[in-house]
Amino acid sequence: MWWEYYGDAVIAVSVLTAILILNSIHFFRAKSKRGFILPLSISIIGYISFVIGIVFIRGFGGLGFMVYGVIIIGIGLLYYLGVGVYRKIRYE
Repeated sequence: MWWEYYGDAVIAVSVLTAILILNSIHFFRAKSKRGFILPLSISIIGYISFVIGIVFIRGFGGLGFMVYGVIIIGIGLLYYLGVGVYRKIRYE
């Protein structure tokens, strides 16, 4: 089956996809979307970079795209969580 050959790639992409879907669901259900647009955009850019590196380029050439993609996603997620925590503390 397909997971026997590219299991690590499938797991990595599926975990990052799940994270991005959960962020998107939270974004669309939030009352005030103003503070969450930039962090979500940063996460999407990182995800696209990661997918380009792991799917289209592959190998050591794609490793840079993958690493930069994960770093950018991490920055976006930390920024997203930071905005959420800040708004929660501010409005209580």
